[in-house]
Amino acid sequence: MSHIPLLYRIFFLYIDPLICLSGIYIFFTSPILYITNGTPTTISHSHPDPTVLLNGFTDYLLTSLGSYALFVFAMQILLLHGFNDAAAIKLRIWKRVQFGILLIDLGLLYGVWRADPAGFWKVAEWDQGDWTNNGILGFVALTRTAFLVGLGGVGRDSK
Repeated sequence: MSHIPLLYRIFFLYIDPLICLSGIYIFFTSPILYITNGTPTTISHSHPDPTVLLNGFTDYLLTSLGSYALFVFAMQILLLHGFNDAAAIKLRIWKRVQFGILLIDLGLLYGVWRADPAGFWKVAEWDQGDWTNNGILGFVALTRTAFLVGLGGVGRDSK
C-alpha cells in the first residue's frame, strides 16, 4: 500500500489548513493587516498611511482572494480528510490536491516577484511582513514540492 509519512500527514491535514484559515480571516475581516503584512514592502510602504491603499477596488480583490482561499481550505478538509480508506487512491488524491495548491503558491510568489523583482531576492532586507508572507509561502511551497517528488518516503509501500 502507498504510504504518506506522518510529517506530511500532520502538515497537510492540520498545519496547512490553519495557515489557510488565518489568511481567510485576514482577507475578510482585516484587509489593512494583509496590505501591511501580506504584500511586498514596495506596495505596503508606498504611502505613509496604508489605509489609503484600501479602496473599493482593493477591498473587492482581497475579498475575492479570500473566497479562493476558502475554496482551497474546503478542498484541504473535504478531500484530504475524506479519503482515508484505500491508500493508493488517497495518495493520488493528495498529490493532485497538493499540485493544484502548489500552482497557487507559485502564482503568489510570482506576484511578489513582479511587484518588486530586486527586493524579492534581497532576503536580508526583508521586514517582518515580508518574512510573514514570503517566508511562510516559500516554506509551504517547498514542503508541497518535497511531497510531490516523494522525499521522505512518500509512496513507498508500508509494511
